[in-house]
Amino acid sequence: MAYLLNLESGKTFPLAEHHTFGRLATSVNTHLDRPCVSKVHAAIVWDGAAWHIKNLGLNGTWLNERQLQEGDAPELAINDHIRLAEIDDPGFRVLDLAPPADMLWPLNADQQLATGERQPIYLERYHLLPNSQSPRIAVYFDEQQQSWFKEDLQNSDHSQPLTNSETLWLDGEAWQLWHTPLYGPTEARVGALKQLKDHKFVFHLSADEESTHLELHRGKQVVDLGHRTHHYLLLHLARLRLMDAKAGLSASNQGWVYSDQLTSDLGIETTHINIQIFRARKQFSDTLTDVLGIQQLLERRGGKIRFGCDQFTIFKDDVLLAESTASEFRSSVNE
Repeated sequence: MAYLLNLESGKTFPLAEHHTFGRLATSVNTHLDRPCVSKVHAAIVWDGAAWHIKNLGLNGTWLNERQLQEGDAPELAINDHIRLAEIDDPGFRVLDLAPPADMLWPLNADQQLATGERQPIYLERYHLLPNSQSPRIAVYFDEQQQSWFKEDLQNSDHSQPLTNSETLWLDGEAWQLWHTPLYGPTEARVGALKQLKDHKFVFHLSADEESTHLELHRGKQVVDLGHRTHHYLLLHLARLRLMDAKAGLSASNQGWVYSDQLTSDLGIETTHINIQIFRARKQFSDTLTDVLGIQQLLERRGGKIRFGCDQFTIFKDDVLLAESTASEFRSSVNE
């Protein structure tokens, strides 16, 4: 997301994809309360490849030392100087020209943004904060609801919807959500038709159960997700779902387990289980960029969790232990 520095106030601000400047506060993105400025004086517009500036006011707009003429729409460059209505106006400095994107904008960090010491956090489809190594918050985009949500590591049973311009606090610092529907996470997946549940999970477990390799199969397509610690968590939950299916439970009631039972089964603390859940969703989201329904990977309700997909195969030391399909479960070898 491009952003400018107001040279008079020292404030920085990001640009909307069609960003207007002017005196009419209710109709512009950046309000300038000066009589020489027109109600809607200028616009900076993203055309899909670059940012351009247009003069819309009676008293003119200057880009560096050039006064824009009617019909002009020059492309902006870093460090360009923009002045409105008066040639001696302090104006604005172009600091960044990134395309429109969903992001977290750092509040109260104008000086660091101006010097390049601080950058916005450009949001991925599933984003871990403050980082993937020590996550405490997950911010993710729900394709069905076309909205961002926040999930806290300490209370991951509940996701909270985030509204545009909402403020998040992280390590005592305030960040503001900027959602750009035309160019945010939605755009890359407008044509996405695949669902996570369309894939078969193929687990390869070592003989000592210390290593779990995972592949996803969809028709002839195979996605190799490698060896990860969180794959064993998925495998364990898949086993629980299969056990419930064999016991005759309905599909909607299969595989649910309380967090304290899961910590006992796996011998790790609840917080570490939640970290593994965050990392699993992050890996799937980053790898399967054209697949919807990543949140279905692990489902939660009433303090319980379960593996959300019902097609999987489990191998242990290359021996087939169990295989399931969406319509039925069957075990081929004693577990």
